[in-house]
Amino acid sequence: MLPSERIRREKPPDSKCAHQPFALVEKVRGAILLAAVDRRALSLGLTPGLTLADARARMKELLAFAHDPLADAALLDWLAEGCDRYTPMVALDPPDGLILDVTGCVHRFGESEGELGDDLQRRIARLNLTAQLAFAETPEAAAVLARYGGKNVFALPLIALRVDPETHVALRGSANQGVARAVGDVARIAHVALAARFGQSLPDLLVRLAGGVDAKITPRRAVAEIEVEMRFAEPVTRATHVLRSLADLAGRANVVMNDRGVGGRCFVATLFRSDGHVARLKVETSTPVRCAETVNRLFSERVDTLADPLDPG
Repeated sequence: MLPSERIRREKPPDSKCAHQPFALVEKVRGAILLAAVDRRALSLGLTPGLTLADARARMKELLAFAHDPLADAALLDWLAEGCDRYTPMVALDPPDGLILDVTGCVHRFGESEGELGDDLQRRIARLNLTAQLAFAETPEAAAVLARYGGKNVFALPLIALRVDPETHVALRGSANQGVARAVGDVARIAHVALAARFGQSLPDLLVRLAGGVDAKITPRRAVAEIEVEMRFAEPVTRATHVLRSLADLAGRANVVMNDRGVGGRCFVATLFRSDGHVARLKVETSTPVRCAETVNRLFSERVDTLADPLDPG
């Protein structure tokens, strides 16, 4: 739904797409196909892959917009920026997913993963977007559960397996023969036999879904060696307040560096606005420092260079 929700965000509130079903289309081998549809079109039986001619034969009032994967990717990347507030371990899962490793981060938002998820859902809703969340032991399991729902990945249909099209065709054939109808049915087949027929990637995927290996994500940003943060009950409206907060954070970072006997050459301040915008200030030094006053002075010189003025969003 990310492409259709992007279109709705970009169009004026009184535009036709606010009231009529619409689709995003792309040209494939001379045919104009539906690449994505909004919820209303989906509820009326239109799905990606149909030709625009067939879709309009079923629904004359269907609106069509050009599919723009680059714009979708930019929106996904923007959302990933905002998710840095929850964990430094944020990875893209194209075309419409994000994976967050929240290990050790839940306590910032409450006592459970659910409270963190509720906070994320509220922020997504304020951006006029929707999100399907899932928590699991491994990134692969979380991604599958978020896309297909449910609580048990092995109870999902075979289409949930993220494998190549040829493997899907073969698995559908086995389902028609009653051999395997769910992910769990495939998982019960000897992995040696699966590897001989489909290659090693399928049994490896099943092991990761089951949590048999300690799967790691590759975050889109390098994880900081030292991280300190400050949260506010209300939006901060003045740059002077931001600078005071940065001074406090620099002092706390200074304590950690003193304890470790280290210094830093790169300091990044990430400012999360209430409207979803994220601004970053980066300062670097030629030699390692840990003096809070030095870091404060460098940040003070950088605040005025922000292209987007600091405001409550």
